[in-house]
Amino acid sequence: MDTNYHSARSQVRSGISEAEDEELVRQLCTLLRAECARSGSPWVQCSHLAELYYLQYGKVLGQQFQRAGYPASWMFWRDHRQVFSTYATPEPDNPYVAVFEMVNPTQDFRWSDRPHARRRRRPSTQLTRKL
Repeated sequence: MDTNYHSARSQVRSGISEAEDEELVRQLCTLLRAECARSGSPWVQCSHLAELYYLQYGKVLGQQFQRAGYPASWMFWRDHRQVFSTYATPEPDNPYVAVFEMVNPTQDFRWSDRPHARRRRRPSTQLTRKL
């Protein structure tokens, strides 16, 4: 049976409304911005963000992700990569997270909701010389 990505995702995420999903994104943006202002770094490790979320909202962040239809936190960050940026650590479930606009303030992604393609670096012609 062939199921496309969007229908499978809507079946998984049927337990939460779009407004609740947006509220979770808004809450996380608020926490990340506040922690950035406090620490001076846009990056916050996911485990620390979970502690801040619990202190602020009295809810376990991992349970909120699961309630939203994301069995693993990386799936949430992947599906919201137009809002959040992640930096992998040796612990796969504990990346560093930032609000995307804070780590790339010159780029305007408001008009695009598509994933951003990875750019390959072209080899520099200045470094190659014929002997």
